[in-house]
Amino acid sequence: MVSVDPILEDASEDGTAISEDEAAAEKAMEELKKRTELQCEHYLQRHLLYEGYRWVPYDPSTYVKPKTEREDLNNYFYVNVRYDRKGADPSIALSHWSKTLLSILRKLIGSEFFSREPHYKVVAFFPDLKMLREKLNSAKSVLSSEADSTQEGILDLLKSLGTCDLDEKISKSDTLLRLADIAEHLVVLVGYVEEQFRPTAYRLQLVTGYGHIEFDLLQYFFEPGQHVSILGSDDLPIALVIKKRRYDTINNRRIFCVSGYGLYWNGYAYERRKLECAIESFEGTREASSLPIIHLTPSLKEKLTKRGRLYASYSGLHYKIYRGKRVIVDVLAYDDQSGYIRDPNQKIPDIDEEDLHLLPTKVYGFNLGTKEWTRFLVEHLEPVVFDENAWDHLVLDKNVKTLIKGLVEVTKNSNSSSKIISDVISGKGGGLISVLHGPPGTGKTLTAEAVAELLRRPLYMVGSSELPSSPSGLERSLKSILSLATAWDAVLLIDEADVYLEQRSLHELGRNALVSVALRILEYHRGVLFLTTNRISTFDEAFLSRFSIAIKYKELDCTGRYVVWRKFFEMAGSTIVEDGTVSVEKGTSSVSQVDLETLSQKNFNGRTIKNIIRTAQALALSDKQPLGIKHVQVVLQAQEKFLDDFSTVNRSVKP
Repeated sequence: MVSVDPILEDASEDGTAISEDEAAAEKAMEELKKRTELQCEHYLQRHLLYEGYRWVPYDPSTYVKPKTEREDLNNYFYVNVRYDRKGADPSIALSHWSKTLLSILRKLIGSEFFSREPHYKVVAFFPDLKMLREKLNSAKSVLSSEADSTQEGILDLLKSLGTCDLDEKISKSDTLLRLADIAEHLVVLVGYVEEQFRPTAYRLQLVTGYGHIEFDLLQYFFEPGQHVSILGSDDLPIALVIKKRRYDTINNRRIFCVSGYGLYWNGYAYERRKLECAIESFEGTREASSLPIIHLTPSLKEKLTKRGRLYASYSGLHYKIYRGKRVIVDVLAYDDQSGYIRDPNQKIPDIDEEDLHLLPTKVYGFNLGTKEWTRFLVEHLEPVVFDENAWDHLVLDKNVKTLIKGLVEVTKNSNSSSKIISDVISGKGGGLISVLHGPPGTGKTLTAEAVAELLRRPLYMVGSSELPSSPSGLERSLKSILSLATAWDAVLLIDEADVYLEQRSLHELGRNALVSVALRILEYHRGVLFLTTNRISTFDEAFLSRFSIAIKYKELDCTGRYVVWRKFFEMAGSTIVEDGTVSVEKGTSSVSQVDLETLSQKNFNGRTIKNIIRTAQALALSDKQPLGIKHVQVVLQAQEKFLDDFSTVNRSVKP
């Protein structure tokens, strides 16, 4: 019999001997693969564990979770008195929270309480002590008046205190038991925190009793829900309701930040706006009244309420005077300067009287004088004083004035204007489009101004230089301008519109496109529109058929200049003396008819006459004298000398 070496118990296919240990290891590996691998359709899923420096097969079912620390049902939390070193002042942190307290604190404070083992310094509770106390009092109030409390109210309170596992069918008695358990836990926590806060509370009371405050006490001096005052961007006080406060570090310097909200009008409703303010760190104490954040006193609240009432009166669309300029108050247009469709039946919602002090200092809109979108201090807005004599000051043929007045006055009454035929296509036409053609200074712009005063509407002036030169840009701009003019019910004046009105030609394709765009857009305007020109030789026939009225202004003759001189002297406060005797009484201004006749002989246009009177007024003011003919003569001499010199230069450069 041949003996066999026990080590050579088996052999591989290639004849290599395999030991029993190797065979066992291979078998164990096969078993491990069965537990850690899953063959799926065209892919293999494996569980692997990183061990050492490589991934090895891993059976998740063999993992045994460590035993959790037994919950201490007798204590609601642990107080850990910690020392950084021997002899050092201790710090106190709370940990090992009961399930009830942990749910409450996750709901009310959050942050660290969502970690696995939350530790929370007791001083971190101090700023939230008032809130915790209020929640505890709410629970006590319900428990003390069980009969008066509704099940729905109790459930809402439980949810606000972090109870998330409530069954809809839970009985009222069970909800009260849950609430009593919460109250019991809160009593212990609030009681302990109040005890630790007592020295700080005493220091706060002592310092504030003298009207002072320390930087580290600011978080207790300013609390959520308080109404305080800060300085806005215009250095005027505004009120805010505190939502949060915190200490922060910026550029290695500590600051105390307060964030909250005020109210503002967004064009549709009153809504909250976020406000923030910071106090830089300071040593020792500082007078509380000197801080950039102060508590709202009754007198300051009354002042801000008065201003807020004024702000509320400007909600919606308003035509006002602001520092001598006429403006449109319109936050909707400010937010969407491409124009919008205004609802004429929009009702402005009321705002609670107790919230008026939270409104800002400024409203948004458009300055018609400077042509800027900007903000206006509500306390500087004034009613528009319309010039009742503007129409009379207009030097124009009597019949033409009657025609213009008749046409524009129809637009005052929607019932009358609706009876005027428009276009066959609905929404097309129906407006008043007037073309004013003539040399500069003959009264074209004054006509539009006089019509706006007559209608008591804004005058929205746009120069052709402000409009884009591309067809697509012009279309967007004109649509925006017409939309705003319609929303504001404004008289629209497009000045120096020659490029859009002159006859199209085969050689100017670019300008032809501009004329086509202007023609298409302007004919849909349903308001009062004036177009002024001064250089056109031939009007485009398509435009001629769309004018409501076209007026040609001639150079002023002697009679016209006399009227203009007289009107501007009267507007400057001068008295016209018929007998030629000019008053020399102190503080009075007068001019004789003889002087007016002499002035009217000079070939000046209306705009030049206006500028001469204005300059003469400035000269009189500098002399501390009433306006007189001598001041006008000084300006005239300078004007005529300039014109003579300019004429000489022009003659010298001609070939």
